[in-house]
Amino acid sequence: MGKLARFNLFAVILSAFTLSACVSPGGSNGSVSGNGLVSAGPPGAPASPVARNYSTGALLFTGTGTWATEISALENLMSQNNITYTSVSSAQLDAMTVDDIAKYGMIIVPGGAGGTEAGGVSAQTHANLRTAVQQRGVSYLGFCAGAFVAVAPTPAAGQDVSYGFGVLNGPILNYPTEADLQNVTMAMTLASFPDGTHRDILWYGGPTTPNIPGGVVAKYPDGEPMITQAWSGNGFVMLSAVHPSVTGASLGLTDATGPNYYIAVKLMQSALNQAPLPAF
Repeated sequence: MGKLARFNLFAVILSAFTLSACVSPGGSNGSVSGNGLVSAGPPGAPASPVARNYSTGALLFTGTGTWATEISALENLMSQNNITYTSVSSAQLDAMTVDDIAKYGMIIVPGGAGGTEAGGVSAQTHANLRTAVQQRGVSYLGFCAGAFVAVAPTPAAGQDVSYGFGVLNGPILNYPTEADLQNVTMAMTLASFPDGTHRDILWYGGPTTPNIPGGVVAKYPDGEPMITQAWSGNGFVMLSAVHPSVTGASLGLTDATGPNYYIAVKLMQSALNQAPLPAF
C-alpha cells in the first residue's frame, strides 16, 4: 500500500477509535539499506560540548496529534524511574523561548500523527526546537511520529523546514520495507539488538530510522534501522520507530517476548544523559 493510502487509512482509524498511528509525509516506501558498523555509539559528538544546566529532566510534548496512550505510559515510566518532567500542549510549547526549552534535559515527542504534531505549532517553534537541540545541547527523543518529525533537510536561513521540526538534518524518513509490516496499521515486530538479543515490540506505522554508521541501536527483521541515535550539533537525538512503553496486548496483539518497558526507560536515560547505547 502506498504512503498516501496508508495516511488516509490511519486518519480513518484515528477518528474512529481515537488511537493514533504514526503518520509521515507522502512519498514512496523507504529504500535505506546497509547494516552500519559496530560501535559504542554514533560519531560526531561535539568536541567542546556546551554546558547543560537543565532543571527538569524532560519536556514531554502532549499537543495536537499526539497519542494519549503512549503519553500516559511514558509519564508512568518517568515517575517510576525518577525522571522529572513537564507536559506541554501545542499552545504552551508555542509560548516557550529557546531559553525556556533549554531548562530541560530532553524533549520527548510521542507517537501520533506527525504532520498534525508539527503543524499544531508555529514555524518559530520549529526553529526554537532546532536551536535548543543543535546549539543549546538539549537532547531529543522521538517515538514513531516523533521520529518522523525529527528529521528533515536543513532549511535555508529564515525559512521553515519542509516537514516536521527538523532537529536532525537528513532526508525525510520513509516507512519500512519489512514484508510483515506492509498493508497493516499495527503489528508486533521482532527487533534485533547488537548483543544478539531479540524483542517483540509494538510497531504502529513507524519509519525506517536513519542509517547512521555506529548509530543503529536496533534493526527490523530485514535489517533496516528501527532505533537510531545521533548527534545533531550539541544535541543528542534518539529516534525509535516502535513503542516499547506500550504493550501489544493493550491493542489486542500478542507480546511474544513480554513487556518492553525497560527498553523505553533505557532510551529515556540514554537521551537524558547523552550516553550512547551499544550500536551496530
